[in-house]
Amino acid sequence: MKKDIFSSTLRRFVLYIIIIVLLFSSIIIFQTAYSIYDRQKITVENVYPMIKNEVISRQTSLYSNYSSTAYNAQAYLYDSIEKLSSISGMMILIFDEDGRVISYAPKNIHLDEQLVYKESGPLFYLPEDSNYKSLFDIKKELIEGRKLYNKIIGESDSIGRSFVFIDEYSTSRTNPDLTKKIAISINNYKDSEKQTLLSNILLLLLPLLIFMIFAISIISIFAKSVSKPLNEFLGLARSVSQGNLKVRIEYSDDKTEIGELSKTFNNMMDKLEMTENQRAEFASNVAHELRTPMTAIGGFIEGILDGTIPKDKNEIYLKRVSDEIKRLTNMVKDLLILSKMDADDAPLQKSRFDINDIIRRSIIRFEDEITNKKIFINASFSDENTFVYANPDDIERVLINLIHNAIKFTNENGNISIKVEPKKSKVYVYIRDNGIGIDQEDLKNIWTRFYKSDKSRGKDRTGTGLGLSIVFSVIKRHNETIDVKSQKGIGTEFVFTLENAEEEENS
Repeated sequence: MKKDIFSSTLRRFVLYIIIIVLLFSSIIIFQTAYSIYDRQKITVENVYPMIKNEVISRQTSLYSNYSSTAYNAQAYLYDSIEKLSSISGMMILIFDEDGRVISYAPKNIHLDEQLVYKESGPLFYLPEDSNYKSLFDIKKELIEGRKLYNKIIGESDSIGRSFVFIDEYSTSRTNPDLTKKIAISINNYKDSEKQTLLSNILLLLLPLLIFMIFAISIISIFAKSVSKPLNEFLGLARSVSQGNLKVRIEYSDDKTEIGELSKTFNNMMDKLEMTENQRAEFASNVAHELRTPMTAIGGFIEGILDGTIPKDKNEIYLKRVSDEIKRLTNMVKDLLILSKMDADDAPLQKSRFDINDIIRRSIIRFEDEITNKKIFINASFSDENTFVYANPDDIERVLINLIHNAIKFTNENGNISIKVEPKKSKVYVYIRDNGIGIDQEDLKNIWTRFYKSDKSRGKDRTGTGLGLSIVFSVIKRHNETIDVKSQKGIGTEFVFTLENAEEEENS
């Protein structure tokens, strides 16, 4: 079952939008509620001193032994508290540590029903189960955020925080040591505050909800436009995973990232297809190149064993078998070298060495071939020593291959010139011969593995067709350049560059 990228992409974007909206909603609710609570606190801080002054002015009268005096003080206090409650919009409840309700406002039928009588007269007390006594055990003058009305007037009639101020008041004019702890509890009770909170939250959340709907719509359109080419990419990728390297994507808009991705994908597929073709051709060439000498070896040995080849010629044919085996050995060795270069991801080990000395050693290595063909070697060095920075073993392999090819394809009494010329940060190495040359149509293919022109194939039965491929791989691995110029019947010149170690040291 194919998975549509559009659905997963859209779900992901919608989830992000919902998270963002929820985050902003939480912030809005918090800020709105906090603003209301902060306004309540400011109101309480302004109202509390006035309430306290009223209590202080009547503190001794409230606890007078004369009932009429206490009643009158409480009545006046009720009247003052009622006015302050009406002005501030707050519910005020004043009670002492014995649970005695000294005053409260506004008049609340539900609160009246909850209060209890302990003595005859107009004295009201808070019920024991209201847990009011625990307030007086808290060592704070102000207790903020404590809900006191759960069992008295009900949670539905209040909103916000409670503020409880606890002070000690004198209860006797003659004995100042007689005191009572009195709590002044102030709390918001207006239902309009709830409506204000909800309306403010709704007013701010509505644009967010509209934004969320709009954003999801826009994202749906955008995700659909993006997912179409991505789904096409997904289908093509599945096709590539099944071995189809001929797939290409059509996308005309090169100015977008999708267009650039399409172009890059097509370029990648071109290179993959070319690499696969080269691999198949390489495998075919290897099979062909191995089959030819092995067939020859098998034919010679069978001819010797069954007597087809006369005994007096056995030595000649065994020499041919030996040559073919050497050719196979060289081919396997060259293949191993190329394989190692292709797979080696380790950093190239470079060192400083004298390229002139490597050239001298390489020439001496072919002393017998040079002497037999009476070839004149002209080595031209600008200095006695020319130091380069490279891998000496790899560069020696390059020189051996190029010098060997020059000797191989140069006629008797021919000339080979080798020149080393430093130019600023590079050292140029020239190897030129006046041999048979290379056809112009063959020049572009000389670096291809196992490629040999018809002329060279006819002249050289021992070559593996891998020498120049090794040369090219070595120079490319050094991040240097190599070039070739050739004319049919006139000769060939190879030139490659190396890093100038002298220039490097000076810099």
